[in-house]
Amino acid sequence: MDYGKLWKENRQYISRPSLDPQAVAEQFTKTESRGFLVIGTVDLPSGRIRVGDPLSYMCSGVYSPEADISVPPGSYPVEISLVYTPFDRVRICTSRLKLSDKPAVRYEPARSTEDTAAFKSSDGCFAAFPVEAGMMAFADAQTAEEFARWCMEWHSRNPEGNHYDDYFEKLFAESAERLPDFQRSGGDFIEWALPGSGKRMTMNAAGFGDGLYQAFWGFDEDGLPCELTVPLIDPAAMEQASEEYLAEWDGTEACIVTKHISEGGDIGYMSRTDTGDDKTYNGWIFYGYDEDEEYWDDPDNFELYSTHRLIERFPEIAPLLRSPAGTSYFAGDGGEFVRDEGQE
Repeated sequence: MDYGKLWKENRQYISRPSLDPQAVAEQFTKTESRGFLVIGTVDLPSGRIRVGDPLSYMCSGVYSPEADISVPPGSYPVEISLVYTPFDRVRICTSRLKLSDKPAVRYEPARSTEDTAAFKSSDGCFAAFPVEAGMMAFADAQTAEEFARWCMEWHSRNPEGNHYDDYFEKLFAESAERLPDFQRSGGDFIEWALPGSGKRMTMNAAGFGDGLYQAFWGFDEDGLPCELTVPLIDPAAMEQASEEYLAEWDGTEACIVTKHISEGGDIGYMSRTDTGDDKTYNGWIFYGYDEDEEYWDDPDNFELYSTHRLIERFPEIAPLLRSPAGTSYFAGDGGEFVRDEGQE
């Protein structure tokens, strides 16, 4: 599986100027590889919505555009769609602020007010926002301003501190403990209330991290805005990547390699043993060059390693991995692997 290709394709996905209502609706329909969840509530006392990276930009009051359509003041849920994969466990695909229960029948790129636009073009000001800290947030415009003041005050009290490492990281970790099936181990989303006012905003992981993301208005059949939606990851591309990933290797993930290999060295020899009831690894042991019996006799010179990571480094081993226990290969002079008939 080509991770670089996947990330490149996703950059194109989040840059699309339109959204397909049916495709978005399918993201919020539970299947074997997809799920969804309400992650919290956003208080909109002013009815003016800001979207942006909370940890890099919104906290500084910059690059967090305000949508040019105001909505009725109130409190609204934020819902995320998820995709589950064998190589990345779970990722957030779309985050949307739901303004009504009605489904969106069409989407349009959200425009921002001119004075809050992160970027301007000849076509006008769109609600596109940069992400540097791997997070996005929905917040009321007043809440976003209050949040920026809170961050400034926090840093004045903690001049050597980092507001993520020293404050928010714990909150995300607690979220992961409460809802481990919907996020990665470090935590991918929180609902957070500003100390003092108690106004709520949400933060969630943004795609594969850094990039430029676009907000879209979803309109219902009456032409009224029913959601503000941000595409983050293409679930169809992730599902295709899952098929490619499993085609490479669908067995137990861990293999054993020597430290020479884990530290960047090449494979000199590979052999598969019968693991019996031991399910901690798949039986494959990979040896490096310039190793001897003394080196191999030291168990500290071996470690568990990701088989797919090894395939990424050495694609030529992929066709050999389904060989039965008792099979061995050595690296030939031309870079190919040759079956070691003498070991069978």
